[in-house]
Amino acid sequence: MTVITTKKPFEEVLEALKKVKKIGIVSCGSCAALCQTGGTEGAKEMAEKLEKEGFEIVFSIVPEEVCDQRVMKQDFRKIEEDLHKIDAILSLSCGVGIASLNEVLAKKFPHLPVFISNNTEFIGMTERIGRFYMRCRGCGQCLLNETGGICPVTTCAKSLMNGPCGGMVDGKCEVGNYEKDCGWVLIYNRLKELGRLDLFSILRDPIDWSESGHQREVVWR
Repeated sequence: MTVITTKKPFEEVLEALKKVKKIGIVSCGSCAALCQTGGTEGAKEMAEKLEKEGFEIVFSIVPEEVCDQRVMKQDFRKIEEDLHKIDAILSLSCGVGIASLNEVLAKKFPHLPVFISNNTEFIGMTERIGRFYMRCRGCGQCLLNETGGICPVTTCAKSLMNGPCGGMVDGKCEVGNYEKDCGWVLIYNRLKELGRLDLFSILRDPIDWSESGHQREVVWR
């Protein structure tokens, strides 16, 4: 599983950083590295571009997972002196990464802003470098046991809980000019292979988007 990110236009990054001079770069070594929006090479490229614009890069680190607060607390202890020297942190990560950084810095460095250089697109399946597909929305209402392991939320363009709809023609979806497979045809074919077409006839309620639109957490006790 990979959190898929894409690079923001460099002009947008510069606009965010227009009131700072000294920067610390924190570049994700896992998901963003795989997407080529972070990692060691991404940090190096960003540092060079910023230096050409007149910024001073005080430090550049590549934690394995920026979203893991335990990792970030350990890494920041090693460079605490440098944290006092910067005006801002630029995070080459997903949105969860920047949330992690803000919370880790909150006690000792509440004045230190954290900016991000990426847009977070979706939770994806990796086919190969540069080719990713959304296969989970993290809605918290998984139906995969009833749909042959194929998520209708991400494979059906309309996220329908029952299908196919009237816009399916020859197994193709009307959304996108019939170039992509209909998600519910994929589900039907998979259940047929498994000998479980009885599951296909279940009438399901529409997904409750209100359950995925508020603050959510999982806490093990």
